[in-house]
Amino acid sequence: MSFQPGDHLWKKGGRFSGKLYDHHVIYKAKDANGHVIIENSFRAGGVVQKILSDAKLQPYELYERPCDAESCLARAEAALSERRKYSLLFYNCETFANDCLHGSGGSFQVRRATGHVALLSSVSSAAATSAAVGLVTTRHVVVHIPEKGMFGLWALLGFTRPEVKTVLVSHPLGIAAASGAACGCCIWSCFAIFGRDPRKHRRRPGH
Repeated sequence: MSFQPGDHLWKKGGRFSGKLYDHHVIYKAKDANGHVIIENSFRAGGVVQKILSDAKLQPYELYERPCDAESCLARAEAALSERRKYSLLFYNCETFANDCLHGSGGSFQVRRATGHVALLSSVSSAAATSAAVGLVTTRHVVVHIPEKGMFGLWALLGFTRPEVKTVLVSHPLGIAAASGAACGCCIWSCFAIFGRDPRKHRRRPGH
């Protein structure tokens, strides 16, 4: 089955083996020259219409099929004349595609990246604090040791004398910071594993 007009398509970005970002477009139609798509392009600085060959379209997968394809395409074509500038955070290719389908934008990629940055900042701060203060510290304590003299008689009679000694103890702030960093790493791992976009199915529609 081929893509239908209004379909929201996605593919892995071209740079760094597609690990940094995904690209989203709206499929418009197929004509004699190829496949017509509308996208919000970083290079063009805004929404543009392009024609892709079968080979250029091949990497794309179906992200979401609109309930109302006509409204989706109407929003996409209206965006062509609005000349709204591309914004990585607020109006990227995914935001544009979601806006066409639902009438309101939003980018899962931006939310996910923001979550990674927040967790990285939290873990780094906790780790830096733990490294700065250390896990242990020293403390001066007074101990009483048996008094020497008179061939041990004073000790037998219970006489003692105070003596200050330096001992190692756990640092409360360092331990708390290290625990926070470890906990943050666990949360970050869970976020990376389970926080993936559920709509990204690596298959062609109808397969």
